[in-house]
Amino acid sequence: MTQQLSPRPTVRRRSPRPASRKAKPLSFFKAFRSPRTPTRWWRSYYFLAAGWGIAAMGLLINAGTYLKADAASSDKDNCQKIIQPSAVLSRAQLGKILTVPERSNQQSVRDIVAEPYCQLPSLDIRDGVTATREVYPLAFEPSTWLVMLYEGDEYAGFSFSFQ
Repeated sequence: MTQQLSPRPTVRRRSPRPASRKAKPLSFFKAFRSPRTPTRWWRSYYFLAAGWGIAAMGLLINAGTYLKADAASSDKDNCQKIIQPSAVLSRAQLGKILTVPERSNQQSVRDIVAEPYCQLPSLDIRDGVTATREVYPLAFEPSTWLVMLYEGDEYAGFSFSFQ
């Protein structure tokens, strides 16, 4: 005879559910319905779609303000004085200019290229220092300009301007 160490668990019997409360299998869309609002699940999808639409329109409005700001910045990139209308920069000259170290003499840039296409309005980058800018259009991409920055008689850097 075996000895039992713990008492046997007691199993309670539940009373059967009434016929109206029996669990029924749910389809995918019925799972989103609550018993009180049988057909309101679709409203959340409309609110979600409307929210995405409003967000997209907001991005378009913001993009318009950025484009206006970009157009305003192109006004300051207009040539103040055209120096050499036929001046262009070849690939070889561009490669040589990009190797010129900053704070070099302006003459080191002039040794590589002669006269610039035009001169842009002066800028005040630092307090008390006025910077001049000269433009060199690229021969292989005329809509792109190389803008050289000079502080006094020193070469201070470059940037590209896309027209």
